[in-house]
Amino acid sequence: MHALALYLCNIASEEDQEKLICLYNTYLDIMMYTARKYVGQYQAEEDVVHNAILKIIANLEKVNLTQAVQTKRFVCIVTRNCAIDWLRKRNREETASLDEISPVLESDERPPVDYVMTEDGYQKLIECIHALGDTYREVCDLKFVSGYREREIAEILGISEKNVSVRIFRGRRKLIEMLKEKMERE
Repeated sequence: MHALALYLCNIASEEDQEKLICLYNTYLDIMMYTARKYVGQYQAEEDVVHNAILKIIANLEKVNLTQAVQTKRFVCIVTRNCAIDWLRKRNREETASLDEISPVLESDERPPVDYVMTEDGYQKLIECIHALGDTYREVCDLKFVSGYREREIAEILGISEKNVSVRIFRGRRKLIEMLKEKMERE
């Protein structure tokens, strides 16, 4: 309730304050759930929901409390977008978090993540992605560099999610081979 009081301080109109109180009490749990689905960390969820509430406050005139389905959808979309923004920011801050690029390999092979643990390794990964053919370059760039989910990549490229999964799988294999060759030459 203390957080709600802080948000209310930023709103001049009593009508808008009542609207925010209603939104906060009705949708806070779904906002936390939506944030948790994307970021998975309690402290980060709170940050995401805080940012979402600030964006909702900036757009209170778009909220019509009598249309519950549209309001819930609006709140969830704003929260989801804030979570995605948070993830993108975190991905930019990390140098090379590529656990998802390392598939299960035979025990005698060097894991591909070893190739990209440094900034130089990350740059080599970027070079390899850009050397891929168009089919794999787009999905690998969106997945491994920009941090998009497969569903989002499918929407961006206008292809099926299954097609995205296959391209990522095949592109990952090609990237691993290219990285191995690049490292062996050096």
